Amino acid sequence: MLDITDVELEEALIVAAAPVIEPVVIIGSGHAGYQVASTLRAQSPDLSITVFTADDGALYSKPALSNALALGKDGDSLVRESALSWEQRLNIRVYPHTKVTHIDRANKKLQTTIGDYPYGRLVLATGATPVAIPVDGDSTAILSVNDLADYRCFRQQLSNKQHVTILGDGLIGCEFANDLAAHDINVTVVGLGKWAMERLIPEPLGHVLQNALSQLGVAWKLQNSIRSIQSENGRYQLTLHDGQSVETDLVLSAVGLRPNIALAQKAGLETARGICTGLDHCSSDPAIFALGDCAEVNGQWAPYINPITQALPALVNNLLGQSTAADLKSTPVLVKTPILPLSVLPAMGTGKWNVEQHDGELAAGFYNEQGKLTGFALLGHQLQHHRSEWLEKLNSCPSTV
Repeated sequence: MLDITDVELEEALIVAAAPVIEPVVIIGSGHAGYQVASTLRAQSPDLSITVFTADDGALYSKPALSNALALGKDGDSLVRESALSWEQRLNIRVYPHTKVTHIDRANKKLQTTIGDYPYGRLVLATGATPVAIPVDGDSTAILSVNDLADYRCFRQQLSNKQHVTILGDGLIGCEFANDLAAHDINVTVVGLGKWAMERLIPEPLGHVLQNALSQLGVAWKLQNSIRSIQSENGRYQLTLHDGQSVETDLVLSAVGLRPNIALAQKAGLETARGICTGLDHCSSDPAIFALGDCAEVNGQWAPYINPITQALPALVNNLLGQSTAADLKSTPVLVKTPILPLSVLPAMGTGKWNVEQHDGELAAGFYNEQGKLTGFALLGHQLQHHRSEWLEKLNSCPSTV
């Protein structure tokens, strides 16, 4: 009989109690998918990590798509690293141009276009798809830019064009309008709002931003949409819902995103607008997690970069067997309209805006029915230096009721 020392027994008990780290498979190679893979590898040098992606897997900054002209970059120069390069750098396995068609939860197996693949823990980072607005006529004329392949197509078609019509007066529509107009391309924005970015900022700020973009040459057709598109001599004739006509070279849709949840729904996961998770980013299946534009965390859908960054430490801990809730803090979105910089912390729930002037620039706070500051918008160059003050005010603001 072998003698076991107290030290050896203690080490054996520690090993036995340690969580079993299962192989991790990630679906999606965008910012969310890549950051999960990178952070996991940094914490676990030997963990088996596999990424499936429907595109080529190249790394690039998605937010840069809407101001690439200002950055002096085209589709190729936006690429930071190829899939093969980051696969080798992180010592993981990346399968580009591969679609996952089904999640077999009972057997913890994925069905893909190149065959079946097992998983221990699964991360859905499937992103979102541009919303398609139905129009009569040549609907294929409408372009959208949601990834690098889209942007390459857009830039190719933009060559030698003089006029672009943007469908959508929100954040992305305004960013593209600024980028294109600043580079001597005539722009018409068609949108349902009463003013620019109506869903995110109050009327006084919206009109000031709209006027600033107008000075660049942007024309506005608001409280409107496109009814039909006809091709004529290499250009497009647009008929708007109010009967106006617009002649244009390209039509770019920027009306919003729809989370990619079909795969999760088919697998029987709980979904609402996105894949439902708690602050641990775990879905209704304890082996499956969701992050990024496809996820709805504690009932909130936030298609921005900062929530992904904030969630990473907790998500990675959970994937490694250490139960952790993400500490998600409110952070403003920096809108890329250099003609007039804008920061927005999207307002939640019901309430009203209070607009203030600061040396000719506009700041607005959104106060809920209890009088608590729950969101804000800062419009102007100097006010961008005061974001931290507004955040501190928001986090410490007591209710007045």
